[in-house]
Amino acid sequence: MLAKKRNRTMIEDEKLMAEIKAQAEKAEEARPETIDVSVLAMTLGAEFPHRSVDEIKKKIIDVWRANDLFYTE
Repeated sequence: MLAKKRNRTMIEDEKLMAEIKAQAEKAEEARPETIDVSVLAMTLGAEFPHRSVDEIKKKIIDVWRANDLFYTE
């Protein structure tokens, strides 16, 4: 039972990261505009409730920094 829950969480994390990366691609196309990562985290938090908004925000910021994208908090 616990293994199934972990597996489901891993799948949800993969979907979350795919969505964050898709949003990063949109942000790259919108340069030099900035993205409010707090708003994006709240939006994704509604779609991915298995992670807190703060956890999602940290993941977004990691991806944005790795791609040299502009953001505000």
